Amino acid sequence: MVLSLLVNTAVYGISSFIEISAGGGWSSLGYSLTNETQQGLTMRQNGSYGLNAHIGYGLQFNKYIGLGIGVDLARYGADARLKGTAEWMGVTDTEGERYDHIVSVHTWSDWQSVYMIEIPLSVYLRFPVSENVRVYGQIGAKVCLPIMSSASYQGTISHSGVYEPWMLTISDMPNHGFYTANMQDSYALRTHLTVAGFVKIGVEAPVDKLNNVWLYGAICGSVHFMPAVTPDTGNNIIGWRNDTYDQTMYQAHSFMSDYSPILSTNLIKREAKPFALGAEIGIRFRIPHFKRYGCNCERE
Repeated sequence: MVLSLLVNTAVYGISSFIEISAGGGWSSLGYSLTNETQQGLTMRQNGSYGLNAHIGYGLQFNKYIGLGIGVDLARYGADARLKGTAEWMGVTDTEGERYDHIVSVHTWSDWQSVYMIEIPLSVYLRFPVSENVRVYGQIGAKVCLPIMSSASYQGTISHSGVYEPWMLTISDMPNHGFYTANMQDSYALRTHLTVAGFVKIGVEAPVDKLNNVWLYGAICGSVHFMPAVTPDTGNNIIGWRNDTYDQTMYQAHSFMSDYSPILSTNLIKREAKPFALGAEIGIRFRIPHFKRYGCNCERE
C-alpha cells in the first residue's frame, strides 16, 4: 500500500513534503487537587513548561487539503504548591511532657514531568491568502508513549511546640524535635500509553520558492483522552517526619507520618490527563517527483 501510494504520488502529480519544527508553551499533567485543606494546609496545582520537537511527512492532494504522519518528542509537567501549618494537639515530647506540635510549611513544591514519543496522524487544510502567504490548519490524533518520567519535592519546614501550661512556644531546639530543615527527595511515577487529539492554526510563507522551501509558524494545542499517570491514592495524609535529620527524631515525631508525595494521597480529585497550549516554528521541504512522459522511442 505504501509503495502504491508513493507511485501514485509521482505519477499523478500529488506533491509531498518533509517538515521539521520545534516549539514550546504551557503544559499540565491534567490532575487537580481537592478544595479541602489537610491539617491546616492549602494546596494549589500549577502547570509547567511544555516542549515539542517534530519531524513529519505529508502528502498534498491539491492546494487545499493533505495528510500527514510524523514523530514527536513532547514534555508535559505539573507543579503542586503547599503552604500553611499542620498541628498535632496534645502529643508527648521526649521528656514525657504534653504539648501541641506545629509544623510550618514554607515554599513547598511537589513537581512531576513526563516525556513522550508521539505518533501524530493529521489532516492539513490550506487557504492561500496571496501568492506568498497561506493560512493553514491541522487537526488529528496521536498515540503517545511515555519514555521518561521524573518527580520530586522540595521545601522548608519548621517544627515548634506550644506548652500551654506555661504559655511557652519553643523552637530551634533540635535535640527536642524543634528545628528548621530543608527536605527534598525524588519518587517514581506510574505512566501509561495514551491517545491525544491536537489542532494547529498557522501561516506559511516561502523562503526559497524555486526549490519549494517554506517557513511556517502556528499556535497549537493538545489534550489527552486517557490518563498518562496513575496516582497511588493508598495513603491519605501528608506526613512531615524527617528522620534523616536525627535518628532521635523517630521518637520525638512518632505521631507523624513520613512525607507522602501529592500523587500518593487522596488529595487528587481528577485523573492525570495531560494537555498543552503553545506555539511552534518550522520549515517544510517540498519533495520533487518525476513526471511521466510518453515514450518516443522507435521499435526495432
